[in-house]
Amino acid sequence: MDTKKSNILQLPAIILLLCAQPVFGEKAEMLSPEKADAVLAYFHQFAESPDGQHVAYTLFDPPERMLVVVHTLSTGKISPVAMVKGQNRHTGTHPLWVDNHTLIYCSDADYRIYHHDLKSGNVVEYAGGQISDYSPLYNMVLYNGKNADKEEKGLYSIDLDNGSKKQLISLDDMAELKDEVGIKSAIEHWRLDHPYWSPDGQKIMFQLKTYRGKARASEVFLFYTDPEATKIHYVGVRPMHVQWWDNESYFGHDNHEKDDKHLRRWDLNGKMIEELSGPGCHGTVSADRQWIVTESWYKSDPIIVNLYKRGETKPTQELFRQPAVVKGKVFWDIRSHIHPSFSRDGQRVYFNAQGSDGKSKVWFHDLQR
Repeated sequence: MDTKKSNILQLPAIILLLCAQPVFGEKAEMLSPEKADAVLAYFHQFAESPDGQHVAYTLFDPPERMLVVVHTLSTGKISPVAMVKGQNRHTGTHPLWVDNHTLIYCSDADYRIYHHDLKSGNVVEYAGGQISDYSPLYNMVLYNGKNADKEEKGLYSIDLDNGSKKQLISLDDMAELKDEVGIKSAIEHWRLDHPYWSPDGQKIMFQLKTYRGKARASEVFLFYTDPEATKIHYVGVRPMHVQWWDNESYFGHDNHEKDDKHLRRWDLNGKMIEELSGPGCHGTVSADRQWIVTESWYKSDPIIVNLYKRGETKPTQELFRQPAVVKGKVFWDIRSHIHPSFSRDGQRVYFNAQGSDGKSKVWFHDLQR
Protein backbone atom coordinates (compact mmCIF):
# COMPACT_ATOMS: atom_id res chain seq x y z
CA MET A 1 0.00 0.00 0.00
CA ASP A 2 1.45 3.36 -1.07
CA THR A 3 0.34 6.83 -0.03
CA LYS A 4 1.19 9.93 -2.00
CA LYS A 5 -0.12 13.30 -3.11
CA SER A 6 -1.85 13.36 -6.48
CA ASN A 7 0.44 14.70 -9.21
CA ILE A 8 -1.38 16.10 -12.25
CA LEU A 9 1.23 18.67 -13.23
CA GLN A 10 2.18 16.82 -16.38
CA LEU A 11 -1.27 16.24 -17.80
CA PRO A 12 -1.22 16.53 -21.62
CA ALA A 13 -3.03 18.61 -24.19
CA ILE A 14 -6.19 16.60 -23.62
CA ILE A 15 -6.93 19.14 -20.87
CA LEU A 16 -7.65 21.69 -23.60
CA LEU A 17 -10.70 19.64 -24.52
CA LEU A 18 -12.21 20.22 -21.12
CA CYS A 19 -13.24 23.73 -22.11
CA ALA A 20 -15.38 22.47 -24.99
CA GLN A 21 -19.09 23.24 -24.89
CA PRO A 22 -21.55 20.31 -24.78
CA VAL A 23 -23.46 19.43 -27.92
CA PHE A 24 -27.21 19.18 -27.56
CA GLY A 25 -29.12 16.43 -29.33
CA GLU A 26 -32.84 16.18 -29.96
CA LYS A 27 -33.44 13.83 -27.04
CA ALA A 28 -30.17 13.57 -25.16
CA GLU A 29 -27.32 15.89 -24.29
CA MET A 30 -23.61 15.23 -24.52
CA LEU A 31 -21.95 15.58 -21.13
CA SER A 32 -18.33 14.88 -21.99
CA PRO A 33 -16.30 17.36 -24.11
CA GLU A 34 -17.26 17.44 -27.78
CA LYS A 35 -13.86 16.34 -29.10
CA ALA A 36 -12.95 13.90 -26.34
CA ASP A 37 -13.13 10.11 -26.27
CA ALA A 38 -14.93 9.22 -23.04
CA VAL A 39 -16.66 6.40 -21.11
CA LEU A 40 -18.52 5.86 -17.87
CA ALA A 41 -17.79 2.98 -15.52
CA TYR A 42 -19.96 -0.16 -15.60
CA PHE A 43 -23.72 -0.18 -16.13
CA HIS A 44 -26.09 0.17 -13.13
CA GLN A 45 -23.37 1.80 -11.03
CA PHE A 46 -23.81 5.42 -10.01
CA ALA A 47 -21.76 7.86 -12.05
CA GLU A 48 -22.97 10.64 -9.76
CA SER A 49 -21.50 11.53 -6.38
CA PRO A 50 -23.79 10.77 -3.40
CA ASP A 51 -24.95 14.41 -3.27
CA GLY A 52 -25.76 14.35 -6.99
CA GLN A 53 -23.49 17.31 -7.72
CA HIS A 54 -20.74 15.66 -9.74
CA VAL A 55 -20.23 12.91 -12.34
CA ALA A 56 -16.97 10.94 -12.69
CA TYR A 57 -15.85 9.40 -15.98
CA THR A 58 -12.75 8.60 -18.04
CA LEU A 59 -11.16 10.37 -21.01
CA PHE A 60 -8.81 8.40 -23.24
CA ASP A 61 -5.44 9.93 -24.09
CA PRO A 62 -3.91 8.04 -27.04
CA PRO A 63 -2.05 5.87 -27.30
CA GLU A 64 -1.89 4.43 -23.79
CA ARG A 65 -3.18 6.68 -21.03
CA MET A 66 -6.49 7.51 -19.35
CA LEU A 67 -7.57 10.65 -17.51
CA VAL A 68 -10.04 10.50 -14.62
CA VAL A 69 -12.24 13.61 -14.53
CA VAL A 70 -14.99 14.99 -12.32
CA HIS A 71 -17.75 16.97 -14.04
CA THR A 72 -19.61 19.51 -11.86
CA LEU A 73 -23.21 19.47 -13.08
CA SER A 74 -24.23 22.94 -11.87
CA THR A 75 -21.39 24.78 -13.62
CA GLY A 76 -20.24 22.38 -16.36
CA LYS A 77 -16.69 22.60 -15.02
CA ILE A 78 -14.59 19.50 -15.73
CA SER A 79 -11.75 18.94 -13.27
CA PRO A 80 -8.88 16.55 -14.03
CA VAL A 81 -8.24 14.11 -11.19
CA ALA A 82 -5.36 11.89 -12.32
CA MET A 83 -3.69 10.36 -15.37
CA VAL A 84 -3.01 6.62 -15.30
CA LYS A 85 -1.28 4.22 -17.68
CA GLY A 86 -3.03 1.95 -20.13
CA GLN A 87 -6.41 1.98 -21.84
CA ASN A 88 -9.43 -0.12 -20.98
CA ARG A 89 -12.07 0.64 -23.60
CA HIS A 90 -14.78 -1.19 -21.69
CA THR A 91 -14.94 0.78 -18.44
CA GLY A 92 -11.95 3.13 -18.55
CA THR A 93 -10.52 3.66 -15.06
CA HIS A 94 -13.83 2.46 -13.58
CA PRO A 95 -14.24 5.42 -11.19
CA LEU A 96 -16.65 4.85 -8.30
CA TRP A 97 -17.59 7.28 -5.54
CA VAL A 98 -16.69 6.49 -1.94
CA ASP A 99 -18.23 9.75 -0.70
CA ASN A 100 -18.75 13.28 -2.07
CA HIS A 101 -15.01 14.02 -2.24
CA THR A 102 -13.38 10.59 -2.61
CA LEU A 103 -13.00 8.31 -5.63
CA ILE A 104 -11.58 4.89 -6.30
CA TYR A 105 -10.28 4.10 -9.80
CA CYS A 106 -7.77 1.73 -11.37
CA SER A 107 -5.09 1.09 -13.99
CA ASP A 108 -4.94 -2.39 -15.48
CA ALA A 109 -1.58 -1.57 -17.07
CA ASP A 110 0.05 -0.75 -13.72
CA TYR A 111 -2.15 -3.26 -11.86
CA ARG A 112 -2.99 -0.57 -9.34
CA ILE A 113 -6.13 0.60 -7.54
CA TYR A 114 -6.20 4.19 -6.30
CA HIS A 115 -8.14 5.60 -3.32
CA HIS A 116 -8.14 9.35 -3.94
CA ASP A 117 -9.24 12.11 -1.55
CA LEU A 118 -10.07 15.00 -3.90
CA LYS A 119 -9.97 17.59 -1.10
CA SER A 120 -6.53 16.82 0.25
CA GLY A 121 -5.07 15.31 -2.93
CA ASN A 122 -3.99 12.30 -0.90
CA VAL A 123 -3.88 9.05 -2.87
CA VAL A 124 -3.49 5.56 -1.38
CA GLU A 125 -2.39 2.94 -3.90
CA TYR A 126 -3.01 -0.80 -3.76
CA ALA A 127 -1.72 -3.61 -5.93
CA GLY A 128 -4.86 -4.92 -7.59
CA GLY A 129 -6.76 -5.56 -10.78
CA GLN A 130 -10.00 -4.33 -12.33
CA ILE A 131 -12.44 -2.73 -9.89
CA SER A 132 -15.88 -4.33 -9.92
CA ASP A 133 -17.81 -2.87 -6.96
CA TYR A 134 -17.62 -0.81 -3.78
CA SER A 135 -19.62 -1.27 -0.56
CA PRO A 136 -20.34 1.92 1.44
CA LEU A 137 -21.48 -0.30 4.34
CA TYR A 138 -18.10 -2.00 4.67
CA ASN A 139 -15.96 0.63 2.90
CA MET A 140 -14.57 -2.22 0.86
CA VAL A 141 -13.66 -2.69 -2.80
CA LEU A 142 -14.21 -5.87 -4.80
CA TYR A 143 -11.92 -6.53 -7.74
CA ASN A 144 -10.99 -9.23 -10.23
CA GLY A 145 -7.49 -10.61 -10.14
CA LYS A 146 -7.04 -11.57 -13.80
CA ASN A 147 -3.31 -11.04 -14.25
CA ALA A 148 -1.53 -14.27 -13.35
CA ASP A 149 1.84 -12.48 -13.53
CA LYS A 150 0.80 -10.18 -10.68
CA GLU A 151 -1.12 -12.48 -8.33
CA GLU A 152 -3.20 -15.64 -8.27
CA LYS A 153 -6.35 -15.41 -10.35
CA GLY A 154 -9.49 -14.93 -8.29
CA LEU A 155 -11.75 -12.43 -6.56
CA TYR A 156 -10.35 -10.06 -3.96
CA SER A 157 -11.50 -7.46 -1.44
CA ILE A 158 -9.69 -4.39 -0.12
CA ASP A 159 -10.68 -2.84 3.20
CA LEU A 160 -10.20 0.91 2.73
CA ASP A 161 -10.35 1.50 6.50
CA ASN A 162 -7.22 -0.48 7.32
CA GLY A 163 -5.70 -1.17 3.91
CA SER A 164 -5.88 -4.94 4.20
CA LYS A 165 -6.40 -7.10 1.13
CA LYS A 166 -7.83 -10.60 0.98
CA GLN A 167 -8.38 -13.21 -1.70
CA LEU A 168 -11.99 -14.27 -1.30
CA ILE A 169 -12.29 -16.97 -3.95
CA SER A 170 -9.75 -18.81 -6.08
CA LEU A 171 -10.17 -21.09 -9.07
CA ASP A 172 -9.25 -24.00 -6.82
CA ASP A 173 -12.25 -23.14 -4.63
CA MET A 174 -14.47 -23.27 -7.70
CA ALA A 175 -12.97 -26.55 -8.91
CA GLU A 176 -14.54 -28.26 -5.90
CA LEU A 177 -17.97 -27.39 -7.37
CA LYS A 178 -17.24 -28.75 -10.84
CA ASP A 179 -19.35 -31.89 -10.48
CA GLU A 180 -22.24 -30.09 -8.73
CA VAL A 181 -22.50 -27.56 -11.55
CA GLY A 182 -21.75 -30.05 -14.32
CA ILE A 183 -18.84 -28.17 -15.89
CA LYS A 184 -17.02 -30.09 -18.62
CA SER A 185 -14.20 -27.73 -19.59
CA ALA A 186 -10.71 -27.79 -18.08
CA ILE A 187 -10.03 -25.44 -15.19
CA GLU A 188 -7.23 -23.64 -17.07
CA HIS A 189 -9.93 -22.01 -19.22
CA TRP A 190 -11.96 -20.74 -16.28
CA ARG A 191 -12.08 -17.20 -14.98
CA LEU A 192 -13.97 -15.46 -12.22
CA ASP A 193 -15.64 -12.15 -12.95
CA HIS A 194 -18.01 -9.37 -11.88
CA PRO A 195 -18.36 -9.66 -8.09
CA TYR A 196 -21.07 -7.39 -6.62
CA TRP A 197 -22.20 -6.63 -3.09
CA SER A 198 -25.85 -7.18 -2.24
CA PRO A 199 -27.55 -3.96 -1.04
CA ASP A 200 -27.24 -5.01 2.61
CA GLY A 201 -23.62 -6.11 2.16
CA GLN A 202 -24.36 -9.63 3.39
CA LYS A 203 -23.77 -11.42 0.10
CA ILE A 204 -21.41 -11.26 -2.86
CA MET A 205 -22.69 -12.37 -6.25
CA PHE A 206 -20.12 -13.41 -8.87
CA GLN A 207 -19.73 -15.25 -12.15
CA LEU A 208 -17.66 -18.16 -13.39
CA LYS A 209 -16.89 -18.20 -17.11
CA THR A 210 -15.75 -21.59 -18.35
CA TYR A 211 -15.75 -21.26 -22.14
CA ARG A 212 -12.64 -21.11 -24.29
CA GLY A 213 -12.70 -18.75 -27.24
CA LYS A 214 -16.09 -17.35 -28.28
CA ALA A 215 -18.50 -16.65 -25.42
CA ARG A 216 -21.34 -19.13 -24.91
CA ALA A 217 -24.26 -18.29 -22.63
CA SER A 218 -24.53 -21.89 -21.42
CA GLU A 219 -21.00 -21.76 -20.01
CA VAL A 220 -21.33 -18.76 -17.70
CA PHE A 221 -22.51 -19.66 -14.20
CA LEU A 222 -23.79 -17.55 -11.33
CA PHE A 223 -22.91 -17.95 -7.65
CA TYR A 224 -23.16 -16.06 -4.38
CA THR A 225 -21.34 -16.25 -1.10
CA ASP A 226 -21.08 -14.47 2.26
CA PRO A 227 -18.60 -11.58 2.77
CA GLU A 228 -15.97 -13.99 4.10
CA ALA A 229 -16.63 -16.52 1.32
CA THR A 230 -17.09 -19.33 3.83
CA LYS A 231 -19.73 -21.08 1.69
CA ILE A 232 -20.30 -20.76 -2.06
CA HIS A 233 -23.86 -21.24 -3.35
CA TYR A 234 -24.57 -22.20 -6.96
CA VAL A 235 -27.50 -20.26 -8.48
CA GLY A 236 -27.62 -21.41 -12.10
CA VAL A 237 -26.70 -20.38 -15.63
CA ARG A 238 -26.20 -16.62 -15.63
CA PRO A 239 -28.42 -14.27 -17.67
CA MET A 240 -26.67 -11.48 -19.56
CA HIS A 241 -25.44 -8.45 -17.59
CA VAL A 242 -26.70 -9.47 -14.20
CA GLN A 243 -26.97 -7.25 -11.10
CA TRP A 244 -28.66 -7.39 -7.69
CA TRP A 245 -32.34 -6.36 -7.61
CA ASP A 246 -32.59 -6.63 -3.81
CA ASN A 247 -30.94 -8.80 -1.17
CA GLU A 248 -32.67 -11.98 -2.32
CA SER A 249 -32.99 -11.62 -6.10
CA TYR A 250 -31.15 -10.47 -9.22
CA PHE A 251 -32.00 -9.23 -12.71
CA GLY A 252 -30.52 -9.58 -16.18
CA HIS A 253 -31.37 -10.00 -19.83
CA ASP A 254 -32.57 -13.49 -20.66
CA ASN A 255 -30.16 -14.98 -23.19
CA HIS A 256 -30.52 -18.62 -22.20
CA GLU A 257 -33.93 -19.59 -20.82
CA LYS A 258 -36.40 -18.01 -23.25
CA ASP A 259 -33.55 -16.31 -25.12
CA ASP A 260 -35.70 -13.33 -26.10
CA LYS A 261 -33.37 -10.81 -24.38
CA HIS A 262 -36.19 -9.52 -22.14
CA LEU A 263 -35.15 -8.20 -18.74
CA ARG A 264 -36.30 -10.55 -15.96
CA ARG A 265 -35.83 -11.07 -12.24
CA TRP A 266 -34.90 -14.38 -10.57
CA ASP A 267 -34.55 -15.56 -6.97
CA LEU A 268 -31.34 -17.05 -5.62
CA ASN A 269 -32.46 -20.52 -6.63
CA GLY A 270 -32.62 -19.39 -10.25
CA LYS A 271 -36.44 -19.33 -10.35
CA MET A 272 -37.94 -16.55 -12.47
CA ILE A 273 -39.98 -14.06 -10.41
CA GLU A 274 -41.16 -11.46 -12.89
CA GLU A 275 -40.71 -9.96 -16.31
CA LEU A 276 -39.35 -6.43 -16.03
CA SER A 277 -39.09 -5.10 -19.58
CA GLY A 278 -38.80 -5.92 -23.25
CA PRO A 279 -35.56 -6.82 -25.00
CA GLY A 280 -32.27 -5.14 -24.27
CA CYS A 281 -28.61 -5.68 -23.42
CA HIS A 282 -27.23 -3.63 -20.51
CA GLY A 283 -30.18 -3.03 -18.20
CA THR A 284 -30.26 -0.53 -15.35
CA VAL A 285 -33.09 0.00 -12.88
CA SER A 286 -34.08 3.15 -10.99
CA ALA A 287 -33.64 3.24 -7.23
CA ASP A 288 -37.42 2.96 -6.70
CA ARG A 289 -37.41 -0.11 -9.01
CA GLN A 290 -40.16 1.33 -11.22
CA TRP A 291 -38.18 2.23 -14.36
CA ILE A 292 -35.71 0.41 -16.60
CA VAL A 293 -33.31 1.71 -19.24
CA THR A 294 -31.60 -0.62 -21.67
CA GLU A 295 -30.35 -0.68 -25.25
CA SER A 296 -30.75 -2.91 -28.28
CA TRP A 297 -28.76 -6.16 -28.37
CA TYR A 298 -25.16 -6.51 -29.55
CA LYS A 299 -24.45 -5.80 -33.22
CA SER A 300 -27.83 -4.10 -33.71
CA ASP A 301 -28.15 -1.24 -36.18
CA PRO A 302 -29.42 1.29 -35.30
CA ILE A 303 -28.59 1.26 -31.59
CA ILE A 304 -31.59 2.42 -29.56
CA VAL A 305 -31.71 3.31 -25.86
CA ASN A 306 -35.20 2.79 -24.42
CA LEU A 307 -37.01 3.64 -21.21
CA TYR A 308 -39.45 1.01 -19.90
CA LYS A 309 -42.03 1.07 -17.14
CA ARG A 310 -41.51 -1.92 -14.85
CA GLY A 311 -43.41 -4.93 -16.15
CA GLU A 312 -44.08 -3.52 -19.61
CA THR A 313 -42.52 -5.06 -22.71
CA LYS A 314 -43.09 -2.04 -24.95
CA PRO A 315 -40.88 0.99 -24.28
CA THR A 316 -42.42 4.10 -22.77
CA GLN A 317 -39.94 6.37 -24.50
CA GLU A 318 -36.99 6.22 -26.87
CA LEU A 319 -34.14 8.14 -25.25
CA PHE A 320 -31.45 7.89 -27.92
CA ARG A 321 -30.77 6.45 -31.36
CA GLN A 322 -27.60 6.19 -33.42
CA PRO A 323 -26.30 4.15 -36.35
CA ALA A 324 -23.92 1.36 -35.44
CA VAL A 325 -21.19 2.90 -37.63
CA VAL A 326 -20.19 6.56 -37.31
CA LYS A 327 -17.25 7.99 -39.28
CA GLY A 328 -16.20 4.44 -40.13
CA LYS A 329 -16.07 3.44 -36.45
CA VAL A 330 -18.29 0.56 -35.34
CA PHE A 331 -19.69 1.26 -31.88
CA TRP A 332 -19.65 -2.38 -30.84
CA ASP A 333 -16.03 -2.72 -31.95
CA ILE A 334 -14.74 0.24 -29.93
CA ARG A 335 -16.21 -1.57 -26.88
CA SER A 336 -17.40 1.46 -24.98
CA HIS A 337 -20.90 -0.12 -24.75
CA ILE A 338 -23.96 1.83 -23.62
CA HIS A 339 -23.53 1.08 -19.88
CA PRO A 340 -26.56 3.09 -18.70
CA SER A 341 -27.08 4.20 -15.12
CA PHE A 342 -29.75 6.26 -13.40
CA SER A 343 -29.01 9.30 -11.30
CA ARG A 344 -29.54 8.65 -7.62
CA ASP A 345 -32.86 10.51 -7.66
CA GLY A 346 -34.01 8.73 -10.83
CA GLN A 347 -34.44 11.95 -12.81
CA ARG A 348 -31.54 11.47 -15.22
CA VAL A 349 -30.02 8.61 -17.18
CA TYR A 350 -26.34 8.56 -18.12
CA PHE A 351 -24.90 6.36 -20.88
CA ASN A 352 -22.15 6.00 -23.48
CA ALA A 353 -22.74 6.51 -27.21
CA GLN A 354 -20.85 7.85 -30.19
CA GLY A 355 -20.58 11.48 -31.19
CA SER A 356 -20.51 12.79 -34.75
CA ASP A 357 -16.75 12.07 -34.91
CA GLY A 358 -17.29 8.38 -34.13
CA LYS A 359 -15.60 8.59 -30.73
CA SER A 360 -17.33 7.46 -27.57
CA LYS A 361 -19.03 10.20 -25.53
CA VAL A 362 -20.82 10.34 -22.20
CA TRP A 363 -24.45 11.40 -22.67
CA PHE A 364 -27.39 12.04 -20.39
CA HIS A 365 -31.15 12.30 -20.77
CA ASP A 366 -33.20 14.43 -18.38
CA LEU A 367 -36.38 12.43 -17.79
CA GLN A 368 -38.15 15.43 -16.26
CA ARG A 369 -38.18 17.43 -19.51
